[in-house]
Amino acid sequence: MNMRVLSTLALIVLLQEPFSRLASGQGASPSLERLLAAVQAKYARLRSLAADFVQIYQASGSPTRREEGTVILAKPRRMRWHYHRPEEKFFISDGERVYLYVPAERQVVRAKIREAEDIRASFAFFLGERDLRRVFARIERITHPAPLRAGDVVLRFIPKDARLGFSEVIAEIDPVSLHIIRVLIRELDGARSDFLFSNIRENVPVSRSEFVLSVPPGTHILDAQEPE
Repeated sequence: MNMRVLSTLALIVLLQEPFSRLASGQGASPSLERLLAAVQAKYARLRSLAADFVQIYQASGSPTRREEGTVILAKPRRMRWHYHRPEEKFFISDGERVYLYVPAERQVVRAKIREAEDIRASFAFFLGERDLRRVFARIERITHPAPLRAGDVVLRFIPKDARLGFSEVIAEIDPVSLHIIRVLIRELDGARSDFLFSNIRENVPVSRSEFVLSVPPGTHILDAQEPE
């Protein structure tokens, strides 16, 4: 396990940020501006979001990996990703630190959010700590890949800086509910992660204890190291 896992999961938080800020980017059409403004208004009102998810990871030369679990997102900057299958693991942000815990390995990888930003620059602006207009060169509506459901809208986000570690993020949005039902992340080496969301619930009651990681005695705590 490494910080790539942490930053990949953190990408999803981008989709809870103020989308209307992106509408002023080059190539934005009036219909895109309206959609982004509507998404912004919706998520600005949300306090928390819960969903079931499936993650599908594909990389050249490796078998496709499918994982399933549940996620809770809550403001400010709190997340709890609980993978149930095929292996149990947790990714938790308490707003100050991020933790990746794999019970079978008896190991926790942890990092302060600022340190995680240094390791993978994408982490910070997905948590709302950077101006997205300065990060993405282009935001556009696309028809390929096709939406999973007829009528959904698919958007592509292209970063300005290749050092962020990914070439594009694609999001599928239900234009009626404004739920984000799919996120596709394509890394520079061609690896691809698809996150599919279902059973989405808004403003679910959450306790701060949901974002506190409890591990049994004897678990090894490993602090993530910054790259040279």
